[in-house]
Amino acid sequence: MRKTVNTAHQEPETERRILQSAEKVFYRQGYDGARMQEIADEAGINKALLHYYFRSKERLFDAVFSDAVMRLVPPVFAVMNSNSPLMDKVRAFVDAYFNTVVNNPFLPGFVVHEMHRNPSRFSEIIRASRLLMLDGLQHQLDLGAESGELIAMPAEQFMLNLLSLCAFPFVAAGAMQSVSGKNDSDYQHLLEERRQFIPQWMARMVERDASSNQQC
Repeated sequence: MRKTVNTAHQEPETERRILQSAEKVFYRQGYDGARMQEIADEAGINKALLHYYFRSKERLFDAVFSDAVMRLVPPVFAVMNSNSPLMDKVRAFVDAYFNTVVNNPFLPGFVVHEMHRNPSRFSEIIRASRLLMLDGLQHQLDLGAESGELIAMPAEQFMLNLLSLCAFPFVAAGAMQSVSGKNDSDYQHLLEERRQFIPQWMARMVERDASSNQQC
């Protein structure tokens, strides 16, 4: 008796395997260096089947890049849209960033590289997600400045400082390990120390010194 193949079940599984394989290849090679044949080989399928699911390398890359951005951005930036006190937001942001990147170590370098290669692609994804709306953060900073608790600061500068402190150690991990001579375990320990330091540094950066004379 001829066995019936459940193609409806196979298709999502095949597509998932393709995306996972493409992610590995794009992370290693970037868009320009990746080849569809290499992705097909990684997925264990022929190139014709790969093209059946994703008609072009551009379309496949869009799917991988969108997934990478949405894995990195929502867990991290959603906390900035909450009603929590500012420094609670900072601590939550740092924890979300570190937790996400520790589980996906190639994400920051991949996203940053492709942001430079094709800025419009990243902008379109972010605009659609509406996660980088800084109006609430700016209002919170303005209220803090008016009360004398915070230094007046644009929300964009605040976020650039916070992102820089979080992202650079991951983006430049290979170079920093080479310079410092730290192995993977030692560098992970350094990162965990940094997780604790960043909220303290951000507080010193933005909080007004109550003992200083602000009238001069």
